[in-house]
Amino acid sequence: MARLGQRIGSFAVLALAGLLAACSIDDSGPVRSVWRPADGKPTYTAVVYLTDRQPDPQAAGGFGSHWADEASCGTAETVIPAALLVGEKPQYGYVAKTWPGACATDKGLLAGVVAEIQAQAKARNCNSVFLFVHGFHTGFDNSVLRAAQIAHDAQTGCAVATFSWSSEVELRRYIADVEHSQYAEPLLAELLRELAAANLHVNILAHSIGDRMVLSVLSGFARSPFPVKGGFIDELVLAAGDVGVEKDNDDFAHLLHDATPYVRRTTIYASSIDSVLTISKGAHGGVPRLGREPEADLQYRADGKTHIVDVIDASDVPADILDHSYFTMSYEAVADMSLALAGVPTADRLTAIDGWKPTLVCTDVKNGPCGSDARYALAAGKGRQPRLISRILVKLVPLIPF
Repeated sequence: MARLGQRIGSFAVLALAGLLAACSIDDSGPVRSVWRPADGKPTYTAVVYLTDRQPDPQAAGGFGSHWADEASCGTAETVIPAALLVGEKPQYGYVAKTWPGACATDKGLLAGVVAEIQAQAKARNCNSVFLFVHGFHTGFDNSVLRAAQIAHDAQTGCAVATFSWSSEVELRRYIADVEHSQYAEPLLAELLRELAAANLHVNILAHSIGDRMVLSVLSGFARSPFPVKGGFIDELVLAAGDVGVEKDNDDFAHLLHDATPYVRRTTIYASSIDSVLTISKGAHGGVPRLGREPEADLQYRADGKTHIVDVIDASDVPADILDHSYFTMSYEAVADMSLALAGVPTADRLTAIDGWKPTLVCTDVKNGPCGSDARYALAAGKGRQPRLISRILVKLVPLIPF
């Protein structure tokens, strides 16, 4: 039996390796809009960046994958192509130019970054910032481009920023990414602290390991002797969260509790066929991950005057080969995030709003009619189910001996 188990495990490894052979692309896919305007033209967005990566003139966007142990700041001009038409030659987003800036001023360690965000917001007659914190397997250029794409596609409408920690663009370097994410948390904490002090309204989209980073930082605020303004984050969106949700040892429950004073509403997106989080579960000794447990996540829902937690099942929409980046590559997810980031309640997203089609469907937890025990899922378009390869991957990964 042991030999049989080893053979099954070996077969799973080989099969998985074959399926992932084409997955060397940063963040599992090229960046382009999920929408297509009538003229088919690309969009241009300026993104304020803060990174702890080493500068590298040869790397896309000017920063490589190595940790620098110091901050670099500036603004990047991005070009995001429109969604492709059938038969059209593929086009990919790119960073057209970067303008380095000062991180620190006499007003704070990251006052230069905050000032650039404030200037961008003022030019758009608003006082908020959309901040993207990326996850595993993401380079500097991709973090900037994803921030620009989501800001445009979800119509966030004000300043746009990204926090780009030193993730490496290699699937086999997951543990190195986890380590580097921890090195970056003090810098992220300083950014959030100074954004709160500047009285900016902050909306955050975090992905994968980025979820863990944001929650860890907010948990640290809860224990800090230096107070941070309460409720400074209007909307916190946690997509494909790589955070432990083990029964009787629930890391996420603790982190969420600690983050509550700083966040008005939290939205969780989870997919039961997320292959990256299936791998992560094995790497973490079998501990389930937040972003792969849409049914179990319902326990975290809260509806109160000061904090709301919504759970959205994203299992039924298409994405990349690993089903980990649906939050940017599925128009169903982007459309719903647009409304979530605008503060629209889940119940209101079941019907058409200002020209938007319903972005959610609802059933009872026991799959009956939608009632008081509501379960929300992304409303998938006709014929828009996840690819067969995603379903195969999620079955193969648990067979691998970690």
